[in-house]
Amino acid sequence: MQEFLDFLIRHWALSLVAIVLIVMLLGNEMTRGLQKFQNLTAAELARLIGREQVVLIDVREPDEFRGEHIKGAQHIPLGSLPTKLTDLEKHKADQVLLYCRSGNRSSAAANMMVKAGFTNVGHLAGGIMAWKAENYPVTRK
Repeated sequence: MQEFLDFLIRHWALSLVAIVLIVMLLGNEMTRGLQKFQNLTAAELARLIGREQVVLIDVREPDEFRGEHIKGAQHIPLGSLPTKLTDLEKHKADQVLLYCRSGNRSSAAANMMVKAGFTNVGHLAGGIMAWKAENYPVTRK
């Protein structure tokens, strides 16, 4: 035990980095365990869209949506989502799937929807970038 403590003291910077990395890994795992929505791959999303009782929502900004989007997606920018939640109440029993450019905004939107009482929420991890990387089609207008 004394040798271990001596090692930690002699290599304090290395020990500090190791402790920070362990805390970050544990925090990430704990956050993932508390998450109440699904992270979907592009293939999983492709299998779900177009089905009955599935609502696909693009939470990007209007210019991004106009540039390209996944066919069949409704457009509700993340900033407008809180005011649109009452309009979406009719879909509370449905599966709500969200996406954005990279997955950050759709993750925030998914959290917002879960807090609003939606129980079947998923988001496209990696966003439309992951969708296009798998060569799934986008609609351009």
